[in-house]
This record gives sequence, structure tokens and C-alpha cells, in this order.
Amino acid sequence: MPRMTAPCGPPGRIAAIDVARGSALVGMAAYHLTWDLAYFGLARPDLPYSPGMRVYSHIVACAFLGLVGVSLAIAHRDGPRWRAFFRRLAIVVGAAALVSVATLLAAPDEPIWFGILACIAAASLLAAPFLRAPAWASLVAGAVALAAPRVLAGAAFNPPALVWLGLGTEDPSTLDWRPLLPWAGVTLIGLGLTRLALPQLLASKLARWRPGPPGRALAFAGRHTLAIYLIHQPILFALLFVGAQLSGEPARHDRERYIAGCRPACVESGGEIEACARACECVAAAAEKTGLLASLTSHSVSGENRARVRGIVGACSSDAR
Repeated sequence: MPRMTAPCGPPGRIAAIDVARGSALVGMAAYHLTWDLAYFGLARPDLPYSPGMRVYSHIVACAFLGLVGVSLAIAHRDGPRWRAFFRRLAIVVGAAALVSVATLLAAPDEPIWFGILACIAAASLLAAPFLRAPAWASLVAGAVALAAPRVLAGAAFNPPALVWLGLGTEDPSTLDWRPLLPWAGVTLIGLGLTRLALPQLLASKLARWRPGPPGRALAFAGRHTLAIYLIHQPILFALLFVGAQLSGEPARHDRERYIAGCRPACVESGGEIEACARACECVAAAAEKTGLLASLTSHSVSGENRARVRGIVGACSSDAR
């Protein structure tokens, strides 16, 4: 039987939803940790690119976006509360812009400009008309959104002004990419399913459940997801940096790190294994000679050097074919 304790969170909240959101946040932090471990040479550089980790990241993203739909259904169960909706939307858009600026400064070659936060904002806006519509309409729209990239994808959607729709044939170079389609479909389906089951959910024991101490910690994280999302990565990075310095473990050589990360990324983008190996070796050697390897490895190539890097990559790609 679930443990019944003192109320957890503001009245009217469903603690189980907060716990689910907090659990998704822990899952996301665990995925981001693999990037940090690889960066400091404490894990295989290709770990974040591995098929298992990519599937894991998609599961976490589905959980977040599905819970956006669940939360919309619960928060607006007595009718749309537009002031609260647009206030929350503005906060998420502002946070997404902050992430874009921060990554533009930290990783100018792969800035995040339509990651999970931007997708949540766009999906919420797309879901707004369905707060009044029948629940089945949200389910149909969600199914269409999920299927759209497979049916409507084309090169005409590759330009930057349209690629965020998710209908292009090429993915942009970015550290986090969650285009509107198909991902908004997960939010729409979460909204529709929750609205269908809402009377039963509100009358269930799950709605009255109050977690014990571990669950309360997750619920707290679930109620402050956005703030924790914004600060968790700098904290993880700083802790690993200090740990790496205290451990005395030498960092992986820049050339080895670059090659180990370059190969799986090249293969994932459609390159042949042997051609990718040759191209990555070539780029590493040329970048090392020109003094660009360290900045290339850390994704901090300055604007004035990007043309040089593009030239190196282009020449090596041609030679490797």
C-alpha cells in the first residue's frame, strides 16, 4: 500500500505527477553526465553517441514532453487559464533563449537553438487550442504529428527558417535537437489521454497518494524542474572538473579524444566506417598542425577560425572518399 504522509506540495497538485517529472529530470541529468564523463576522459568518448544512449535520451525526452501534456490537462481541467498559461510559456521561452545564448558562447559550433525547452514551448502553444476541443481531437493531432516526418519530409524544409519543423532531410549541428515534429505529438497524446482519463484519475488513490522521503525529494525536483534543468549541467561539469584535477588522472590527448568522438558521429550521419576513420584522422592531424585541435575538441572554435576548420573538414572528407 502507498505510504500516506503529510501533503506534498501546494493543494490541488498530484504528487505522483511531480514525482514522475522529478524522475524524468534525474534521467536527463544521468544522460548529460555521460557527455561530461566523456569530455573529461572518464568514459569512452563515443558513449553519448552509442545506440543505447541515444534510445535512452529519446525515452527521457518522451517522458518530459508527455508530462507537459499531462500537466496541461490537469492545470486547465476546469477550463483554460490563459493568464497562467502564457506566463508559464514566457518563462519557458526565456529559459530556452538563455540556453541558446549560453551554448552559443560555450560551443559556438553546436549551439542549442531548438532543444527540449524550445520544443516544450512550441508544443504547449500548439496544444493550446486543444484545451477546449474534444480529447479525441488531441489524440488524432498527436498521431498526425508523429507520422508527419515520415510522410512529408523533404529537402525544401532544410533551410534554417523551416528546419525547426522537423520535416527536413538533414539535422543541424547542435548539442540538443528536438524539432516540433514529431515531438509535439507526444505532448498532444499526453494531453488527450489525460483528459480522457481525468475523472478516474482525480477520483483514484493515486491522486491522493503522498510519497515518503525519497519520493518527496523527487516531487520537489518535479515542482522546480525548469530551475534545476538550468543549473544542473554547470554543477555537474564543475564537480567533474574538480574531481579530475584532484584525481591527478591525465586528460585524454586532444587528438585521441577528437578521433574517438568524430568516428561515431561521422558514421551516424551516413558515412562509411573506413572513410570516416580516414577523414577523422586527417582532420585531427591537420587541426593539430594549425593549432586548432584543442579548440576543435572542446567545441570552442572562434568565428575567425570556423572557415579554416570547414576547409580542413572539406578537404579531408574529399580525400577520404
